[in-house]
Amino acid sequence: MLDNEVNELEVLSREHQNTVYEMQDKITKFPEQEQKFVTALENLKTDREHLRKLPIDPEAKMPVFKITIQGMEYTDRKEAAKAFEDAVLQSCTKADTPVKIGEFQGFPLSVTLHNSFNGGGLTATLNGAYPHYTKLGKSFSHNLQRLEGCLYSIDRKIADVQNDLARLRVDHEDAQKIVAEPFAQETELKVKKERLKTLTDELNHEAAEAKKNAPKREKTCYFERAKLKKEVMKQRSQKKSEKSKKKEKTKPSIDD
Repeated sequence: MLDNEVNELEVLSREHQNTVYEMQDKITKFPEQEQKFVTALENLKTDREHLRKLPIDPEAKMPVFKITIQGMEYTDRKEAAKAFEDAVLQSCTKADTPVKIGEFQGFPLSVTLHNSFNGGGLTATLNGAYPHYTKLGKSFSHNLQRLEGCLYSIDRKIADVQNDLARLRVDHEDAQKIVAEPFAQETELKVKKERLKTLTDELNHEAAEAKKNAPKREKTCYFERAKLKKEVMKQRSQKKSEKSKKKEKTKPSIDD
């Protein structure tokens, strides 16, 4: 019973230690991860300031549409969609290689054709201080809307990164607390292990004493048994020989 309790406590102790190792790993990686989020926030805010300076269409309540495709500026969506499609079809011929197409709202625009083994399709990247990605479809008029959505959702992106950073910092604090706290049942484990050791030593001592005081049993080795067996066979042979001689003496002779 006691040994089962010790085993269970040792399992819990190992689980606690494994958790401590995981938390120590998180603590080690924290500075780099925190800096990554901080840098992303700074870059997103830089891009947001750029977007805030764009002229606003009073009817659409959005920045005035403007895109440059292969050096040509377009403000008409229909013409821009056609030029965008032609540029992608002509330029994006090598898989997994970003190709610069032009600019959208002052952000360099590149398109990547993905290998079919990686799912295929096209991805557009608007390279500001922070890279903004969006998948492209077959309709390039809709792809222009995807570019806008990719940029104009920047407030949501900032909020997401802020949430990730806050969660990372909370996890870091929790990890520090876990590492600082010892195994809650460490004292209980120590006491029961000592008690188990004492009982085990007592049992081993009693077993040794019992063995020491037990009556000795005669031991016959293999060769001794063989020797005894040989002696018995010899005695039987002698008796058989004596009986044979007696029979010879009692037989009637010819002269009788």
